[in-house]
Amino acid sequence: LLKKKKKEKSTMLGRFIKADEGRLGVRFYHSLNLGLVGLAPVAFLAPKTLSFPLDMALAFALPLHGHIGMNYVITDYVPKFISKAATGPARIVQAGITFLTAAGLLKLNLTGPGITGTILKLWSSSSK
Repeated sequence: LLKKKKKEKSTMLGRFIKADEGRLGVRFYHSLNLGLVGLAPVAFLAPKTLSFPLDMALAFALPLHGHIGMNYVITDYVPKFISKAATGPARIVQAGITFLTAAGLLKLNLTGPGITGTILKLWSSSSK
């Protein structure tokens, strides 16, 4: 006889760490992809007055997109090349990387030229 699995209560942190699991995670990831396709070009073409709110949206959307995507990679490759037991710790490390990335982008937006301003500076020619 097959034993029924106990349904575990998932916490917000648990769902964040296992971001690639479940129907909601997949839908959110695909919606985030579509949002970034529109948000990124608009952020660069928008007038300066809209730069800060768009940079703030990017500061959350980009790390979250990377977090969910890397969780797919962790799920697929960590069990194959390291071990299945390493999947949990790899997800926790990825969550830490996501938080550090978001914190860095927020600091750039709040104390510097912002995400779009920084990238635009990289593309501009410096005439000395």
